[in-house]
Amino acid sequence: MNVVKRAIFAVCLLILLPAGAGAISLSLDQCIQRAMVANPEIKAYQYAVQEAREGVGEAWGAFLPSVSVSYDHNRILNSSGQGTENDYFDQRSDRLVARLSQPVFAGFRGLAGLKRARQNESFRELELLLIRAELRRDVKIGFYDLLRAQALVEKRTESVERLRNQQEIAQAWVEKSLAPRIRLLEVQVELSNARQAVISAKAALATAMARLEEMLGMESGFTPEIEGSLDEQAIEPCQTVPACVDLGLARRLELELGTLNIKMAHQEARTILARNLPQARVDASWNDFQRDYETESLTDDVRDYYTVMFNVSISPFQGGRNIFAWRRQQAAISRLENILIQQRNGITTEIKSRFEQLNEGYARLETAEDTLKQAREAYDLTRHSVKLGVSSLRDLLDTQILLTEAQINQIDSYHALQVARAHLDFAVGN
Repeated sequence: MNVVKRAIFAVCLLILLPAGAGAISLSLDQCIQRAMVANPEIKAYQYAVQEAREGVGEAWGAFLPSVSVSYDHNRILNSSGQGTENDYFDQRSDRLVARLSQPVFAGFRGLAGLKRARQNESFRELELLLIRAELRRDVKIGFYDLLRAQALVEKRTESVERLRNQQEIAQAWVEKSLAPRIRLLEVQVELSNARQAVISAKAALATAMARLEEMLGMESGFTPEIEGSLDEQAIEPCQTVPACVDLGLARRLELELGTLNIKMAHQEARTILARNLPQARVDASWNDFQRDYETESLTDDVRDYYTVMFNVSISPFQGGRNIFAWRRQQAAISRLENILIQQRNGITTEIKSRFEQLNEGYARLETAEDTLKQAREAYDLTRHSVKLGVSSLRDLLDTQILLTEAQINQIDSYHALQVARAHLDFAVGN
């Protein structure tokens, strides 16, 4: 129990910690947890679910009685002074009516409305789950984008430091006439390019940080520290393409939403058919009527009475509107069914492509690691040979460029692998 309390306290502290309170370290799981709570889009869809739940309560009102109260005040002035009926003499009248109406049968409209409201609630809940799944995928990608940007800044900075050392060596060689000045200029040009690469890498890092902060719903100026690495290992959701496809077709929320859309369309078709059914209701009212005549010879009228009425109505023909509405709804159902088929095909293709991207990521990473190992060995050998005067400065510069490219390729390979895994997780409905 204490462990649970500490975990809840940590999550609350993570969510409520204000800007300026100091940097906090966030792992990938913590980033996802915060996004699920603080992201404005998630909050908007949570309110949509709340709206749908209130709609269910509203739909229940179709089965309950309704109460209305009305009041009329009339003034009649008979300027001609003629007439034989009391209703046309100068008078004042007041009428107060309280009516209670209870639907008995409304052609299943009330039941259909309640079913639609419940279906809409389920639809909004599925939408919220889908948005959460998409946000979880996007946070993962944003998290690894940030790690990639940080690694690139680090490696680009290391490249600058290596080139500075080479510049010092080239400067010494030129001063001793052991190398032509062109070698020093080559190093300086490459050093300038490396510094520009550092500037670009830092700009990409700031962009990646801003995007992650937006997804986490953080206030402006509050920059978190990220805990994690690009080489983190994870268990794959499936091992073969058929297994992945079966998993995705069973779990993807888009297919559940499509199926629910078809059910809602069928429900609307039944509602249209119910328009031709009879409707019945019971109305009970209390009337308080008072009439005051201006003429003293007439007796004022004061009445207080109750009425109960049972009403049955039916509209067997409404200008063909119901027929065409039902046919329109059948076309809509066919359209939604074909959209669902297309969604299944699209999901199958997506899963296959994501699975291949994951395999490609593993192959790229294996090659990148071998290349980096060779590039680092070549650079170390060349640097040692340069100190002994065996290799040239041009050789050292070339191996430095190869080493930097190999380091960048390894970072990109790790990043591509993690992004492919995030996409595959989403594709199979994790």
